[in-house]
Amino acid sequence: MGDPRVRRPADKAELIARLAEGNGSVFPSMRDLFVFAAALGKVDERRRPLTRAAKDPIRLDLFRTDAGHELLLQCLAVLAHPNDAEILREDRVDERIEIFEEYVNGGLELLQEHLDAGKLKTDDEVIVAMLSAYFDHHDGGDDVDLSQFADDLGL
Repeated sequence: MGDPRVRRPADKAELIARLAEGNGSVFPSMRDLFVFAAALGKVDERRRPLTRAAKDPIRLDLFRTDAGHELLLQCLAVLAHPNDAEILREDRVDERIEIFEEYVNGGLELLQEHLDAGKLKTDDEVIVAMLSAYFDHHDGGDDVDLSQFADDLGL
């Protein structure tokens, strides 16, 4: 199997650096940003293939250190392939990673749109406003609940 890795979208390198690298960033790590972005991508049904990957992909083992993060990868794969329980087999890890990457890319695209629209606010203010708007417009029925992710990330 080798060492499976999660690719980073090259066209979003500046956004990733802005939100997850350095002092004052909104997310404590790139891994946390990716988990948040993937959940956001799923909620908005934004699954975007990577057109070009940046160098230095993230080792999948970093996501496996938190059971909730690995569970998200598995859930996204199951939701993308509802009639294919074998998507969870270890020999299909690359497929699960690709699904995750596509939702990450879609979520990052959505984050970029909101950050561009909220130029007079700080990044964390824009993200909190975006989450608040989501909660205001959803009754919590069968939708994905982002509150746990927001709590885990300190938002």
